[in-house]
Amino acid sequence: MPLTLLAALSLFRKQLIQNYGPCVFTEAKSPIHRKNNTEDRLVTQIHSRWYDLSNFEHPGGPVALSLIHKRDGTALFESHHPFMSRKMLLKILSKYQVPKEDEAKLGCELMDSNDGGHYVWDGIENDNFSSDLKALLNSYFGAIAKERGITVNEASKATPMRWCVIIGLLVSCFATFPFYVNGNWICLFLTPILMWTAAVNYWHDGLHFSLSTDWRVNAWLPYLCPFFSSPWMWYHEHVIGHHSYPNVDHKDPDLAHAPQLMREHKSIKWRPSHSSQNHWLHVLFVWSVALAGLSLLNDLKANLKLTYNNVVPFQSMPRPRFIAHVMGRIIYVFLLHIWPYFTMPFWKAVIWATVPGAIMSICFMVNTQINHLTVDCSHASDKNFYKHQIKTAQNFGNDSLFCYYFSGGLNYQIEHHLFPNINHCHLPALSPYVKELCKKYNVPYHHVSGYCEAIQTHFAHTEIMSHP
Repeated sequence: MPLTLLAALSLFRKQLIQNYGPCVFTEAKSPIHRKNNTEDRLVTQIHSRWYDLSNFEHPGGPVALSLIHKRDGTALFESHHPFMSRKMLLKILSKYQVPKEDEAKLGCELMDSNDGGHYVWDGIENDNFSSDLKALLNSYFGAIAKERGITVNEASKATPMRWCVIIGLLVSCFATFPFYVNGNWICLFLTPILMWTAAVNYWHDGLHFSLSTDWRVNAWLPYLCPFFSSPWMWYHEHVIGHHSYPNVDHKDPDLAHAPQLMREHKSIKWRPSHSSQNHWLHVLFVWSVALAGLSLLNDLKANLKLTYNNVVPFQSMPRPRFIAHVMGRIIYVFLLHIWPYFTMPFWKAVIWATVPGAIMSICFMVNTQINHLTVDCSHASDKNFYKHQIKTAQNFGNDSLFCYYFSGGLNYQIEHHLFPNINHCHLPALSPYVKELCKKYNVPYHHVSGYCEAIQTHFAHTEIMSHP
């Protein structure tokens, strides 16, 4: 009887989430939720043509599809379909193409009239470099798929060993919680470091749809540790903005997170406050509070202005989704900054409410700023989408397990930007082949030995940008 009741409750919960979850988390809407609403359309522009994907059951799930609604989805389309030929992809898309005369009726209008641009897509199907990159992936994962008896898509996601690592890191982190909440001084430092390490090894991959072939795993698991950003906002800032246009002024939102405090790109107007950004105390302060700014202030500004850092517009959230979003941010603030005041003396509560957040913020900034903001990468550019991803990124410590695990694979930034929906556990094996292709086609491949050299290259750039 108890087992029957448990099974019934599990089925009820599954049906409840499946049927009514998208009413709150609207990014999870599938065609079945749109079939009775002819005004709720999902339209996108890919390679200058409009498509109505409202009735398309996307194999990667509805969340990925929702990101290109009323946007130029060409860059995301190209980077997230490495295993299927472009001919086959366009054949599938052709079923959903909107006739020219129906575009206005279906609301085929970009949220940002300047969306797209920068890259030249004409002739990309005949580009030898991009063709060789796809051939590399199909060859590498084809062999794995054949050996394990799975599809190439399944082969590209987290392996069983990767899941063991993720679970081990999460268990290690959660095991410190009882000591942390009881005021253990060692855990004041250990817990946030473990939280960073555990989260960065799955959170980032999940939001790039590279953890699992089950979109629900990718969509829901990041909510377990939403300390870096709200997952919903991260899609807009990171996946839609940064990954489509890394280091492109007025398109990459990461170039203008705190323009009053830091200037990392020539598109940011110089201020007198920037003159001190070459001092380590200035950088340490900014890095200590950056995560709070990213998770709260930027989030608030984005929802008020309906655009992330003035470069990634989005539509206002329906009321249930907005309430869920706000509740998530309130829970985040409580778990990271408020609870110590209910259980600890005031002086100790102040420490517990600030230091762990600052530690995670520094970990976050160290592992994100050194990948793109360097002398060689910051202002690099290319009209070829794939070459642009390489020129604007820097790898570090590819021979170091510490760099690999502490960065969650972000030390393979070049490969990650080329193949964002490939789990990072595969990137070390792909890296030598990518480097070989770059040499063959004379594309610069930026790589430094580890954290020390990577930080030095970043600070050299920051010092240059501190001057008018």
